[in-house]
Amino acid sequence: MRQGLIISSLGEDRPGIVDRVTGLIHESGGNLEDSRMAILGGKFSLMVLVTGPQDALNKLQETLPQEADALGLILQVHETEVDDGNQEIKGPQLAYKLRAVSLDHPGIVHRISHVLANHQVNVAGLETRLSLAPTTGTPIFSLNLEAQVPAELSISKLRDALEKLADEHNLDLELKASDS
Repeated sequence: MRQGLIISSLGEDRPGIVDRVTGLIHESGGNLEDSRMAILGGKFSLMVLVTGPQDALNKLQETLPQEADALGLILQVHETEVDDGNQEIKGPQLAYKLRAVSLDHPGIVHRISHVLANHQVNVAGLETRLSLAPTTGTPIFSLNLEAQVPAELSISKLRDALEKLADEHNLDLELKASDS
């Protein structure tokens, strides 16, 4: 197991935040492994996993709060142990990608995640976006999801449940095996 930090922050969006946070990670001797960064409603949101030697993580934990204050960020830091063998604990899994597109209406994410949870499918990543249709300006909702499907689950049963949901709520939905 490797030592790590999960760092999340939120603040007013402005140029240079990514540069300063990643620079601090690099200068401490940490390694940025996974990250999600986005502008949401005019706010900058960041969630990263940093790994490295314990002294590098300690240095980062000491210096990060001051940098966050200077950047006007609300900061949370959580220590973690990264277990590269966690696949064995959960059992064998297959990587799938799910994409859904629809006219925007409340409950889309909940309905899809409910079907997945009922089939013991883990959501490993999720991204949604609301955009406007080019000609009409109609709000279009899109969802991209990374799923961890238990190997023993019948994919056809999962597809059937998702297709039923898609028919009931007028979703264009696609489930396919992940290439990676």
